[in-house]
Amino acid sequence: MGHGGGSDCLVASLVGDWLTRMGVERVVLGGVACQWWLPPGEERVGLKSVLGPDFYEPTDLVGAKPLNDYAVIVGEDASIEGRAPHEATAARNFGGEAFIISLRGGGQGVGAGLKAVIEHYGADLLVSVDVGSDTLSTGDEIRPTQTSLADHLTLSGLLQQDIVTYFALAGYGLDAEMELEELDANLGTAIRGGSFRGVIGASYPALEKVRDLHAQAHDPIGSLVIKAGLGEFGLERVVKSNPFGEVARIGPSAVPIWVFDPVLVTELVAKHAADLIPTTSLANAEDVYRSLGRIPETGLLRFIDYAR
Repeated sequence: MGHGGGSDCLVASLVGDWLTRMGVERVVLGGVACQWWLPPGEERVGLKSVLGPDFYEPTDLVGAKPLNDYAVIVGEDASIEGRAPHEATAARNFGGEAFIISLRGGGQGVGAGLKAVIEHYGADLLVSVDVGSDTLSTGDEIRPTQTSLADHLTLSGLLQQDIVTYFALAGYGLDAEMELEELDANLGTAIRGGSFRGVIGASYPALEKVRDLHAQAHDPIGSLVIKAGLGEFGLERVVKSNPFGEVARIGPSAVPIWVFDPVLVTELVAKHAADLIPTTSLANAEDVYRSLGRIPETGLLRFIDYAR
């Protein structure tokens, strides 16, 4: 599953392809209900930027089939007011359906949603794939992470499952949300503490397919994972929350998909995910995150037009 919203679910198909090549009989893709949508009917033009994501209600999606209050199954036509989540693209290209987990029920809601999906499919393995860096943040970084509430809520859900789960990180540092020196330090802490489980190498056919899917459903960060996997190293300007953009450094460390034990990576680095487990609503989770010195991305203005 995609870990932090946007096209994480498409990048997660690289792990799905690897599992299939290793002999897993069935792989199902999904993600969390988090998108950086513009208002209905608007296009991304001029100096208008999307700052805060929308932790939308997945049951509002066209054709959504609820499993419980926090999980739905969607098809390729899923949309809200003409805006389609990336999971609709995943459904169109991988088996006809995908699942989406709500973040509106706090940590308890994510946990319950994942349990419903696992029971529905009879799954015995769950791999959650983040793109970038911010799940591996501690909250003590020089520059606060911009979108880590979604990541830590999802991680809190993994911690509540009874089956084998793994947290995976693709596109190391490509979201440009952490200074690489601090990300490297946190990765070192996670590895020294025994949470590291290995790396996955994406196949060329899977990379090419995900590149084509990003042409259908673009994501400025997910698309960089493909560049890294194909060896297109260098600096990249990423335009996310402001018109000037930020600098992403595409290097060799962004080629493999890093895999960790979610319990140990939480204990060692992403400790604030554990604090979110008892939360029962988004407002509750936001309050807890603020009390930890964090800035929840859902507390920001969603749109900013920088033009005078």
